[in-house]
Amino acid sequence: MSEKHERVLLVNPPGSGRGKYSSPPLGILYCAGVLKQNDIPVSVVDGCIEGWGSALNKIREFKPTIVGVTCPTYARSKTLEISLMIKKEIPKVKIILGGPHPTIMGKQILENYPFVDMVAVGESDHLISDICKGVDIKNIPGLGFRKDQEIVFNAKRPNIESLDDIPFPAWDLIEPRKYFTDDRGIYENVNLDVEPCGFLTFSRGCVGSCNFCSNRLIWNRWRHRSPENATNEIELLNREYGIRHFHFNDDCFSANPQVAMELCESILKRKLKILFDIVTRADCVNEKLIKSLKAAGCYKINFGVETASPRLLKIMGKPINLERSIQAINLTCAAKMQSGVFIIAGCLGETWETINETVDFLKNLTYANVSVSPGMMVFPGTSLYEYAKKQNFINDSFWLTDYNWKIYTAENSRFKLNIYAQALRKNEKLSRYFKFDFLRYNRFVTKEIEYRIKDSLAKFGIRKKKKKYKYKVAY
Repeated sequence: MSEKHERVLLVNPPGSGRGKYSSPPLGILYCAGVLKQNDIPVSVVDGCIEGWGSALNKIREFKPTIVGVTCPTYARSKTLEISLMIKKEIPKVKIILGGPHPTIMGKQILENYPFVDMVAVGESDHLISDICKGVDIKNIPGLGFRKDQEIVFNAKRPNIESLDDIPFPAWDLIEPRKYFTDDRGIYENVNLDVEPCGFLTFSRGCVGSCNFCSNRLIWNRWRHRSPENATNEIELLNREYGIRHFHFNDDCFSANPQVAMELCESILKRKLKILFDIVTRADCVNEKLIKSLKAAGCYKINFGVETASPRLLKIMGKPINLERSIQAINLTCAAKMQSGVFIIAGCLGETWETINETVDFLKNLTYANVSVSPGMMVFPGTSLYEYAKKQNFINDSFWLTDYNWKIYTAENSRFKLNIYAQALRKNEKLSRYFKFDFLRYNRFVTKEIEYRIKDSLAKFGIRKKKKKYKYKVAY
């Protein structure tokens, strides 16, 4: 049997978010809820809010025997930094990393960072609880660890079929009123500029299979909580903490429109006076659902459109109907709700012609808050990543550097991506003659010079230094 650990500290690394505009660390809060349910002492540190000094003080005071640290790919260097600090402070502590990056690159982590003892793969709400209860580590699904200087990964952990069986996040271990969104405006007499925000998860997974997204590797498939269970959590945050503004953290909130309507009905039935916003796909809403959302307090629907080029949507693995997208966005505006539209300038196969297709699409919208990303971020485990590796654009060693991510520039330079993005923001078509676009958007020249210098240095092996996480470990 494994050693039984009785004091657990769960950490969201400092410097990994946007301060008060960061999301609460829902992943570790769910784990904390399970630990509390099993009467295992647990504390939570959200370094994004508390900062480095407060986080280290809490570690020293709590004296954990096991520490779980969340590890998103973009913040992996911060996760490793705090993990090493903890190991040096408490050498006998067991450190386990969980989240998207260990799920996909867990073997690389264990091979290169000896101060990390274990990694959690996939949906691991109950994994640390199993460790704490003394279950032999070789019998814990979804766990990766070292044994006799070999790296071992147990069988995959099965999906949690009923999300209602997971306890609510341990909201009492953080201060929910310290979190905000950057949404602005006054709705139903609520000033979003200064109103705290409660972050919720109604579902896990997504019905899509976009080439830039690793969602399916983490959650496998889309599942949802019961409307009653989700409303119970909303009511808890509303009554206990005075939260009136909510953001649903789901990748595709209304993958099942009927269930989404039932949630709206449940909110209305309990007469909860709240505001909330969601993210979904345009092919997952209809007029009836939009009306239900509005009645329940939804003030904004964010749509992941990405591009309006049918050819690029097919390459992306997102063959949505563009006419239906226009209809869904315009219906949202007609219901006097905000519509957010997410666009990527620089999808695989992007040209000035496909940018113009997206400009034409945007001109058909009554109104929308358009957010444009200048380029596709390449993340491990995605179809885009595998394609980029075949093009020798990136390899696994990139994730051992301290760069947060890499923008796909094998087809379009960062200069072109900036021009593409600016054309979309201004809703202006591009010319087939690049020099005219260059004249319009010449302010990106200095950025392009910077990128070129960095690329040239990288070819000679001169690039951003990799942090040295030195730590000797006794196996």
